[in-house]
Amino acid sequence: MIGCISPADNNYDETLSTVRYANRAKNICNKPRINQDPKDALLSEYQKEIQELKLLLERQQKSGENNKNCLLSPQDIPNAGIMGAGIYKKQNSMH
Repeated sequence: MIGCISPADNNYDETLSTVRYANRAKNICNKPRINQDPKDALLSEYQKEIQELKLLLERQQKSGENNKNCLLSPQDIPNAGIMGAGIYKKQNSMH
């Protein structure tokens, strides 16, 4: 910010006001963040969760070649949320 001040006595009030305003403006801190619709945020959260579940499923399929009846347990799905719980219920209802 550029402030225009004057050494003249008749501009003292304006100069003081300008310096105070510049000091307040200097203390402003902006924190940028993504302006995102809540529905879009939820969708991106679901996409992330889907990726995590796919990785878990791949890992289970690789390690579970010897045991074909092995299912994911809730302990295998950290922070699974709504979708993970639904998948686990579906798998358990199959047996």
